[in-house]
Amino acid sequence: MKVTKLLLACTALGLAGTGGVAQAAPAKPAAQAPASAPAGKRPVISEGQRALDMWLVQNLMSKHEFYHAAGMNLEEVDALWVARNGPNAKTATFGSPMWVMNGIEVIRGAYGEENQRNREKALKAIAEIDPAVKNEPANLGAGHEWVMHTSTTPIIEIAGDGKTAKGIWYSPGVGLMGKFSGGKVGVDATMFFEKYAGDFIKENGEWKIWHLQMAYDFTPGLPKEMVAKVLEALGDKALTGEPAQAMAQAGERADFKLPEGFTRPVYSYPVYSPQRPGILWPPLPEPYYTFGETFSYCNCEQ
Repeated sequence: MKVTKLLLACTALGLAGTGGVAQAAPAKPAAQAPASAPAGKRPVISEGQRALDMWLVQNLMSKHEFYHAAGMNLEEVDALWVARNGPNAKTATFGSPMWVMNGIEVIRGAYGEENQRNREKALKAIAEIDPAVKNEPANLGAGHEWVMHTSTTPIIEIAGDGKTAKGIWYSPGVGLMGKFSGGKVGVDATMFFEKYAGDFIKENGEWKIWHLQMAYDFTPGLPKEMVAKVLEALGDKALTGEPAQAMAQAGERADFKLPEGFTRPVYSYPVYSPQRPGILWPPLPEPYYTFGETFSYCNCEQ
């Protein structure tokens, strides 16, 4: 969001974080008034449909991980997120402790199109250093980043009316990013220990990502021994004498003007420290009937 996770969008837009004071975790937003029909008389999806939908939401989140690991953020937005011309386009969000992207066009531009331009720049840079790597579409992604997150420990709740869903996951992983200096190639490296939380909605019978946010617990750099083989494979093209740096992510806070379409989150999840109390946030999803009766994972004012 890297890109990200890393934060992709942060790195791509040249945003930089500063240390911030941890905030107290906010109370879970109050549910809105229930629908007029008594809860016991409203039509509810079957247990079989609920089980199927849980698998479909898990598959959707897993596809996000695969697209992102391949650097195919633009393709991900078009395939997995709410439609650009659909009823949920303006309320789609993608957030981190530092920012919230508001609207599918902003997400597509910052997370998707900007990442695509960065992939093209990275390929051009490495092709100039290594003639064996041709600057052609088939090699797009060379020189850029590899950011792999898994989506583990899922907790998924399907709305009683079957129209929306909520989920939360721990997302451990690693990120490697190429860097270039003086005609040499280096690698920056990071481990990820973070959480994802999301709201999902059915559009034309298919589950789509609607609101997605990340909460970073700990993103340390990798020991140099873990990237040594990568640098060794580069031979005389390797950028040596410079230790790999961890990509800035955990604890990022914005004290500057954000790009158009970005806002600051309502709550900025604090990175781990010995002084930080235990925090169960984002809040775990709970059973609900319709989205107006639960909270949103956008972590923003909507």
